[in-house]
Amino acid sequence: MIRKGSKVRIISDNDSYEDFTGKTLVVTGIFKNDKEHPGYDMGIYPEKLYEFKDCPFALYEYEIEKI
Repeated sequence: MIRKGSKVRIISDNDSYEDFTGKTLVVTGIFKNDKEHPGYDMGIYPEKLYEFKDCPFALYEYEIEKI
């Protein structure tokens, strides 16, 4: 289970994330709907959206893995 403070890596092949692929990211926020985070896409529900320390992107569960 991924929680605040968990260390994760990006597993998405999205080119926008290439500067962060392979880096260890620390989870700072976890969001479950568009009321909690304006960027949340309700079409992805129930996937959680995560924010990270020192990373400008918020990513969904399927785009990261816990390390």
